[in-house]
Amino acid sequence: MKNHQLLALVALIMTAAAAKATTITAWNFENNAIGVNNSPTPSTGTGTANSIGMDIYPTPNVGVTSDDILAGKNADTGANGLANTSQGWRIRGQAGSYGTANGWSSLAPIGTQGVQFFTSTVGYSAIAISFDWYATAQGEANLQLAYTVNGGASYINIPITLYGNDGGLQALSNNGTDVNTVTGSYVSDNLLTGGSLAGQDWFSGLTATITDPQAANNPLFGIEMVNASTGIDDISTQGTALNNTSGNWRFDKVNILSAPEPSPLALLGLGTAGLVLCRPWRKAPALR
Repeated sequence: MKNHQLLALVALIMTAAAAKATTITAWNFENNAIGVNNSPTPSTGTGTANSIGMDIYPTPNVGVTSDDILAGKNADTGANGLANTSQGWRIRGQAGSYGTANGWSSLAPIGTQGVQFFTSTVGYSAIAISFDWYATAQGEANLQLAYTVNGGASYINIPITLYGNDGGLQALSNNGTDVNTVTGSYVSDNLLTGGSLAGQDWFSGLTATITDPQAANNPLFGIEMVNASTGIDDISTQGTALNNTSGNWRFDKVNILSAPEPSPLALLGLGTAGLVLCRPWRKAPALR
């Protein structure tokens, strides 16, 4: 009985005293006006955001980057039935001097189309990421998450953890045998559970934790959500070859966090309770 009480005390101390996750920088896009916006400002903290690869490949012509802030709506649902009613950021190209263009292309090498977010993690450790992602019916199906510790000179792929209502989204991994998909982890909105076609799907609360000590306390930290595939692997959410003329990705609630760690009070409580727990218990002598 004593042991059970002490374990309950330890749990209580840890729950009450554990530090909460701290938002370093976030983009919920509510502070940005509806309309074209290639670099939305954060809603919390400081940092920069931009898309990449929207003005390079012919789709059918080489266009210009034309990302924009969109208002959410209840009717904007797809195969998984979820909608985003808050503002989000749409990533795409549009017509330039050469004519009609969309930006998204299966000709783009792995990791060269998507979005990047940069912020300083100086003063923080145990970095965590969360974001919402939307892919239209003709949008690219495969997305990878990666982080940088050198301002974008290079990126490191990390696994994405799916949330409970991300039905239809698959967390996959490539061991390097398929040269047309990233070596490492990615997610795919190709087919929903049961084999039905995907597309127009909001996936909320996608998360990742970065344990690399180089990511902490780093003024050159950043993340990217980019195409995980190219060529014949670069399919739409309908499971067909990317048509290179339509489709887009959208993002919302992008958060760069300092993951929760036990506070000094919690650690002190744990240590004290541990000492008490290790002390031998003796029965009180029976009364005579």
